[in-house]
Amino acid sequence: MKITLAAYYIATTMLICSATLQAWADPGVTNLAIGGIATSTRSDFGGTPDKGIDGNRDGNFGDGSVFYENADPTAGATSYFYQVDLGQNNYINRVQFLPRTDADQNVFGNFNISIYPDDGTGNPAATPSFSQNYNSSYFGDSFATLDPGAAAPGGANGRFVSITRLDNNYWITFAEMEVIGSATPLQYTRNNDIALNKPVTTSSAPGFGAVITAGNDGNITGDFGAGSVYHSSNHSIGEYWQVDLGANTPLSYAELFARTSVNSTTEFKVSLLDSSMNVVQSVIVDNSDVTGPTPGYDHEIDFNGAIGRYIQVETTSDSYLAFSELEAFAVPPNLAIVPDGSNGVQISWPNTGNYTLQQNSDLSNAGGWTTSSYSITTANGTNSITITSPAGNLFFRLKQ
Repeated sequence: MKITLAAYYIATTMLICSATLQAWADPGVTNLAIGGIATSTRSDFGGTPDKGIDGNRDGNFGDGSVFYENADPTAGATSYFYQVDLGQNNYINRVQFLPRTDADQNVFGNFNISIYPDDGTGNPAATPSFSQNYNSSYFGDSFATLDPGAAAPGGANGRFVSITRLDNNYWITFAEMEVIGSATPLQYTRNNDIALNKPVTTSSAPGFGAVITAGNDGNITGDFGAGSVYHSSNHSIGEYWQVDLGANTPLSYAELFARTSVNSTTEFKVSLLDSSMNVVQSVIVDNSDVTGPTPGYDHEIDFNGAIGRYIQVETTSDSYLAFSELEAFAVPPNLAIVPDGSNGVQISWPNTGNYTLQQNSDLSNAGGWTTSSYSITTANGTNSITITSPAGNLFFRLKQ
């Protein structure tokens, strides 16, 4: 019998029949596209495929690091693509495109993002692990999505990541296609973002058609026209947006995604406050000119276990406050698994953070997770369950 604890943060595996104990924790993510191999239906004006994954976010076409592809002129062609081979199967959290900045192209419309695993021969499998169409009627200047990370436990798994224009019209051009993920299952995804859809307050009403919830709606696209960028109506020092996490919580880090194409906010102050509104931690985030050679976009703010309830994002100069998303992630709980000497185990974790123990008999069935039927005992700030050996496999996870 095999019992597996697959927490969102730390998974501990125990194979009781051989008394082997194994544990793993997720490493940090990186841009997996760097060092990959890019291909496309075609390229034009010297904007070769490699320029879209060279690690250079400079969106000025004249600086030599922008990919450009016109529609496929082949008779009967209905689409055209750009694809990155990551070299091996990886777990993918997000795909993001940094825009061309010397011209307003608005090319991100009526397209598909797909991720294909290796079929075992170094080629894309017949069936993608992730595939979704976007912007059927809207054409934007940039695009980014967290959907791959939320699509499966540990993130969508694959080696080949592609964007395909579905109408064979116009062109695709961008400074950089970034594929953010890891070689091992992901520790943090949109599925355990504790800021997602939580209550928000602001220093002034949102302006220019923005909505107050745009800063934590799960959409990281930095294109204001796409409708998922928070923008203040006033410009001043200390213009703020604040999310209530619901309770004092030990935090690992936050991820702040800026607006793209327009440099509304060049510097952010991100503060963590406790339930009494005392500042616990504060950091200044430099958002490099989004139209310059090293544009800012995604910023990680390490909280290193600091405990707080509110995260506040504010301006440090007389400017508008604009950004696309703030994610927040709690500190991983410490899971403990101990054999009880009778072909069973005791599993324990801290009684903090409002975690629910879930179980599943088939890890490939993402919809099979249900609240565990095992009785939970709480003593001295610790929750625990005792599991005797059932037939087959049984998987457990903590979900916040």
